[in-house]
Amino acid sequence: MRRVLTQIGIGIGVTSAAFAGLSAWSAYLTISSPEKVEARSLPAHLVEGDSDRGEKLLEVALAADRSALTEAFQWQEKLSWCGVASAVTVLNAGGRSLSQNSFFTEAVREVRPWVATTFAGMPLEDLGEMLVAHQADVTVRHASTATVDDFRAVLRANASNAEDFLIVNYDRQVVGQEGGGHISPVAAYSEEHDKLLLLDTARYKYPPHWLPVSMMFEAMDTIDSESDRSRGWAEVVVEPKPSVSAAEEG
Repeated sequence: MRRVLTQIGIGIGVTSAAFAGLSAWSAYLTISSPEKVEARSLPAHLVEGDSDRGEKLLEVALAADRSALTEAFQWQEKLSWCGVASAVTVLNAGGRSLSQNSFFTEAVREVRPWVATTFAGMPLEDLGEMLVAHQADVTVRHASTATVDDFRAVLRANASNAEDFLIVNYDRQVVGQEGGGHISPVAAYSEEHDKLLLLDTARYKYPPHWLPVSMMFEAMDTIDSESDRSRGWAEVVVEPKPSVSAAEEG
């Protein structure tokens, strides 16, 4: 009888493990299929970048980074990889040649493992450290430690300078979109209209769009549940990649 009970226990354990494995695999397949997500319409208070109105906003905007970012842009290959896509887009705009998979170097995985990033995304601090692992110079700022005017000053300086890039971490719901925490690069700033142009890494869901600076700041001034800190932004300067000597390669 004891042997039978033991075998039953083993069977239940194996079955539970199998179900857990199937559940994880099912979740991974869902995460890895962003193309299956239905496209959404932008809320009326946001302006599509490629629309006539969006083009007019661009005409009077500061947009030093836009061309490089647009050329290097990658949409996120997994539903949770908005931070990965943003980082790769910025690094490549600065002269690198990375895929979203090759972004996960050993140094990057020490900051945040591939599994954690894939199943839970990343908080702002980890994004900054992962970029540093790719020899970028990064300044991370949490919205709770700043004002909207501080953010406007950063936008003005960044959008006037082709040598640096800006990534924002914000809550989609605050800007009237479906979803939660999200990360994307900023491509332009219209000081006259007080709007910024966002290159949404979830391109399958929302196109590039303009939104009010005050609304973005409010969306950044929300709490990330993992870090228990507010979201915010990262200013990124992509340093030239260190050359590797023949001795080091050997």
